[in-house]
Amino acid sequence: MFDERWPEEAEELARALDAVLDKHCPPDLLRGADDAGAAHDDRVRRLDSALAEFGLWDLPNQPYLLTRAAVALGAHLAPVPFVSAVPAQVVLDTAGLANGIDRAVVPAGLARVLVAVGDDGLGVVATPDNPRRSAGGERVVVIEPVTEPPTPVDGHVDAVRAWGFLLEAARLVGAAQALIRYGVPYVSDRRQFGVPVGSFQGVSHPLAEAATSVQSADLLVRHAAYLGDADGAVPLFAAVMAAAKARAASRHAAATVHQALGGYGVTVEADCQLYSRRIRAWTAAMPDPGPWLADLARTLADPATRDQVTDLWQFDRGFTLPRWARESR
Repeated sequence: MFDERWPEEAEELARALDAVLDKHCPPDLLRGADDAGAAHDDRVRRLDSALAEFGLWDLPNQPYLLTRAAVALGAHLAPVPFVSAVPAQVVLDTAGLANGIDRAVVPAGLARVLVAVGDDGLGVVATPDNPRRSAGGERVVVIEPVTEPPTPVDGHVDAVRAWGFLLEAARLVGAAQALIRYGVPYVSDRRQFGVPVGSFQGVSHPLAEAATSVQSADLLVRHAAYLGDADGAVPLFAAVMAAAKARAASRHAAATVHQALGGYGVTVEADCQLYSRRIRAWTAAMPDPGPWLADLARTLADPATRDQVTDLWQFDRGFTLPRWARESR
């Protein structure tokens, strides 16, 4: 049976990262992104400096640590290109490359973009100079169509895909969990007819369903991180499953929390819209996991190929100690 708990090393990292983000990435910094000026840009630079000093970009290439960091960054909606840059950093050992595999939009701020060449090759192109604001308020760059011949690099495209899906799923899980934590206290305190509105089944049941769905996505993210840590490579099928569930669950959470908050939930003064706008922008920018899920289904449905997919279930193999348990004393 797999051990899909976050190891203490990852949780310690998350607590320390949360402390930095609490100080340098408050909601008013995110709200100011829509009217970015010199003051806002200076605050973003301070955030970047604080995260660099923290060592975010120097984390070892360990799935648990990188994935747990992505969850924390998503919970704070931190405007840093960590999720986009890490796949190339892990697979190619190259920093500063945005993940443009199967994507038309990447975060602004990275000088080069990693793109697919042919069926399974990789190449690098310069980031176009056309930044704009996404629907979520973040600065992004449109990279399609690629107008220059990519410079080929060694590496397998599916390895980059797996890391991209996993980290985007982790970021969505973090944002959705934070959004639910934002909504639940409101419905517990807001009273109508002499009782908290959260006591009404029409409010509490949808929130519980959304929270359960996000928890399922969280478990799939941990499953993929566990397999990556135990076997040395993140399986594409596990990352795709996590991405598909996180995509649906985060959108479900955004819609449900908005509905629970009523008119307050759609005002720009409320923090709720900061999360829901970014969740919708992130899920729109990421590739649709559907084609890879269909490939997985066809592989599993064919008796001649189903054995190619291992570790789909928790009990597919005996209990394997993860690295953090093997190295602990």
